[in-house]
Amino acid sequence: MRPFRIMGRMSGSLRTDPRPIRAARRARFPVVRVRRPGHRRHHPAPPADVRAALRAFGEEFYYGVRSVELRPAPAPGVGAVAGVGADSRLVFGSLVGPGEIVLYDQPLPPWRFPHPPAPWLLAEFAAAGADVRDDGVVSWPGDTLRHFMLGHVLAHELGHHVVQHERRLRGERGVRTREHEARADLIAARLRRLLD
Repeated sequence: MRPFRIMGRMSGSLRTDPRPIRAARRARFPVVRVRRPGHRRHHPAPPADVRAALRAFGEEFYYGVRSVELRPAPAPGVGAVAGVGADSRLVFGSLVGPGEIVLYDQPLPPWRFPHPPAPWLLAEFAAAGADVRDDGVVSWPGDTLRHFMLGHVLAHELGHHVVQHERRLRGERGVRTREHEARADLIAARLRRLLD
């Protein structure tokens, strides 16, 4: 069926369908790639776990994502969130381009912080099951670090992707704002519930 105009609006356009309908029609499962982690580092969530999480989240959320790559973290000081040890930085993940998500390798636990991380970050760690001590040590018992990488990091980056993908489809710029971060957080919280 061809779209046609009614009083200046498109009707029957595939682009105006709600996201779940567009996703069901066009979503392709993202490619998940892995690069060897750096020295004394690891990928807490291996590719099979990333694929399983993407399936659990569903095509509505991975629609438009072309790839998820597990790779070594950038050099110290590049996009750093919090310091770990004397000479390294801790970064988790990033939406590096349209449809391209990166999950970075992580130091082997326990993590020893010379300076306490931001309270919001410690709260995220604790919410994922980390043991956060007052002396700057963060331990990750069992598979809690894997859960953090999937349910907090991957889910948050998918939240950014959803917001930016929708803006691009409307012809808007995908600039990150406080509202954008808040929406990504809401989407991540919704996705975390799908993993439980």
